[in-house]
Amino acid sequence: MNCNEAVEYIYSFRKMQKSSSHERIENLLSLFGSPHKRLRFIHVAGTNGKGSFSGAIGSIFTHAGYKTGLFTSPYVISFGERIQIDGRYISDEALCEIVSEIKEKTDGLSEEMKPTVFELITLLAFIYYEREKCDIVVLEAGIGGEHDSTNVIPSCEASVIMSVSLDHTEMLGDTVEKIAEEKSGIIGKGGITVSYPLDREEKYFRGQNEQAFRIIRERAEREGSDFYSPDINDLTVIKSDISGTDFIYKQLKLHTSLQGDHQIGNMITVAECALALKARGERITDGDIERGIGSFSVPCRMERVSEKPLIILDGGHNEGCMLALRSMAEKNLKGRKITVLMASMKDKDYRKSFGILLPLCENAVFTCTDEIRGESPEALAECGKNFCDNVFCCENAEKAYEKALQLTGENDVLLCCGSFYLVSDIRKIIFDD
Repeated sequence: MNCNEAVEYIYSFRKMQKSSSHERIENLLSLFGSPHKRLRFIHVAGTNGKGSFSGAIGSIFTHAGYKTGLFTSPYVISFGERIQIDGRYISDEALCEIVSEIKEKTDGLSEEMKPTVFELITLLAFIYYEREKCDIVVLEAGIGGEHDSTNVIPSCEASVIMSVSLDHTEMLGDTVEKIAEEKSGIIGKGGITVSYPLDREEKYFRGQNEQAFRIIRERAEREGSDFYSPDINDLTVIKSDISGTDFIYKQLKLHTSLQGDHQIGNMITVAECALALKARGERITDGDIERGIGSFSVPCRMERVSEKPLIILDGGHNEGCMLALRSMAEKNLKGRKITVLMASMKDKDYRKSFGILLPLCENAVFTCTDEIRGESPEALAECGKNFCDNVFCCENAEKAYEKALQLTGENDVLLCCGSFYLVSDIRKIIFDD
């Protein structure tokens, strides 16, 4: 089995299936000696901000000398992004070896007990991290929380709930309260619980929904988990522009190159969690926190890939992401002509996204990157006409990018957003060139 065959095998399984128990993933793990029971975890859930939090807290632990696993999704460049140790992707050799073992042990299972794609990737990651003897694993949940396959872990050092908003409502519930209940299901007995900061009339970013915050805190209290959340009064922003943000949180002097005011909220949540774990005995210094946050970057999350013209890639696809992107544009792109290149899945509320972002744009170019789940460029363009005067549609990402560049002058801005599938394709086009 080669690497391509291994990835094709993984994605040959069922995409998604909500389960009321963890029987299937527990059974699969037991075939390999339950490796998850010999690992330490920081477990991360939420609608927005999971990836930024997970990568940054992982960077802190790596700077502190821990062998640090990072389990995250989706991937942008290659499958190996989902399973990392100290910033290095799982090797092709390890991937093929472990997938071959999984295939051998699962081929005889009944259809009911065979894994979903996400369960199989979770199993693969746990086996890899245990064999590599990771000191700690930063474990990003999938779309859920309580019923997510990552929640099979028996305990964790920290349960983290990032910003909660409406997304995947068909599986998680149709209100923020229901989604918060599901996400807070990762909170276990003992350890600590950290929430994204409560929404207040602050001047920097939109915080956690008040009802969601209450649900998370009450769940932590019931489970006997110490509760932490950043205090906005301990935050001072020194400078914020297109190059990033310099700020002070408590005694820490911090910088993030990540774009958007919401990243301030993400990073002070990282800092709060790291400080709490430091107080509980983890060998983390203030310098590790500052260097870990300062050196962390992530592809396709308000990522600048060109300066002339300014090209920004962002894979966010829900209301919260679009509000963050609009806020960044209003703050940092004033007076500049913006062309937006977008795609969307059929099951996303793209009309709401268009209403948030497109009024800022001179031109809008629409395309499709997923033939099965993706909405057609024509349907997107028809909707987009309600919010932008100059609307175009192209059949694929390459042609759409060419059209968008034609519309973007040297001093203008091109935003590529709405779908990780799209921005991943655009990133490959840019860097292959």
